[in-house]
Amino acid sequence: ELLSAYKLHTPAEYLKKNRASRRDVVKFALIQQAAQCILGYYTADDTELFYPGSYGIATWARRIRQFQYLVSSAVHMLGFGVGSAKMDSTGIKAILGVKFVEESFGACLKNATQATCAGANTFIASYSRWEWAVAEMIYSIIVPLLQFLCAMVLADTFQYFTHRAFHVNKWLYKHIHSMHHDVYVPFAYGAFYNHPLETIPIDSIGFPMCLAIAGLNNRQAALFGAIWTFKTVVDHCGYDFPYNPCNLICPNSVQFHDLHHQTWGMKYNFSVYASFWDRTLGTYWAGSDGTAQEKYARGRKVAEESLAKNRSADRALKAEALETDAGFSTASEL
Repeated sequence: ELLSAYKLHTPAEYLKKNRASRRDVVKFALIQQAAQCILGYYTADDTELFYPGSYGIATWARRIRQFQYLVSSAVHMLGFGVGSAKMDSTGIKAILGVKFVEESFGACLKNATQATCAGANTFIASYSRWEWAVAEMIYSIIVPLLQFLCAMVLADTFQYFTHRAFHVNKWLYKHIHSMHHDVYVPFAYGAFYNHPLETIPIDSIGFPMCLAIAGLNNRQAALFGAIWTFKTVVDHCGYDFPYNPCNLICPNSVQFHDLHHQTWGMKYNFSVYASFWDRTLGTYWAGSDGTAQEKYARGRKVAEESLAKNRSADRALKAEALETDAGFSTASEL
C-alpha cells in the first residue's frame, strides 16, 4: 500500500500488456549476465598494472614543474630582463619566481628516477607542498572526473544512435529489438531481457570500447559499469520514487524511459544516461507532460476494462460448466 503510490502501472496493465512472462525474463536475464561474465573474463586485460597512488601523483608533480620551466623559458624568450623592459633579470625572476622555477625543475630532473622508484616519502621530499597538493588533486579528483564524463558522453552517444537504429530499421526491430519491448510494463530485471544479437555487439563489445577510449582502467570501468547497471535497473523498476539519485543525470529518469516502453512512446526517449541527444534531435518527450499522462490514464482504463471482461467471461464459463455437470448428474440419477 505504501509503495503503490509510486507505482507507474497497475497489475491489470501487467497482465494485459506484457507479452513476456516473468519466468522468461528471468531466464534470459541470467543467461545474458552469465555470457557477459564469461566474455569479460576471457577478454579483460589481465596485464594491466596498478601503480601506487604516489607514483601517479609524482608524475603530475613532475608535469607541474615542467610547466613552470616552460613558463620561465617563455618569459626569457619574450625579452623580459633586457633594456626595453627596463628591469634586469634579477627583478623579473624575483617577481615571477623564475629562479625558483629553474632550480626546482633542475632538482626535479635530478631526482626523477629516484622519485619514481623509491616510494611516497621520496616523492613528497622531491617536491614542494603546494606542488604535491595540486598534483594530488589533479590525479585523485580532476582526471577521474574528466574520464568518467568522457565515458558517459561516449557511451550515451553510442547507446542513443544504436538504440534509435534498432527502432528506425524495421528488420532490426522486428527480429531483434522487439524482444525487449515485449515487456511493455517494465520491471527491474526486465532491463536485461534482450536478444543476444543486441546484447553482444552493444553491451558486451561497444560499451566496453567506449570506456576504453575514455581511458578508464579495469577498476574504473567496473565502477562505471556498476553505476550504469544501477541506473538501468532503476529506470525499468516501474516505481517513480522521490529523491531518485538517477534524476541528477536525467530528470524524471524512470518516467523518461518508461514512456519509451509504451506503444505510443517508442519513437521517443532513446537515451540511456542523459537526455541530451533526445533534446537535441527532437525525440524527447517528458513523462510528466499532460498528453503523456492522458495516454497513461487511457491505457490503465483499457487494461482494467479488458481484465474485467475476461474475468466476467471466465465466471460465465465456470457457471456454464457447473450447470452442465449438474445436468449430467441429474440425468445419471434418473
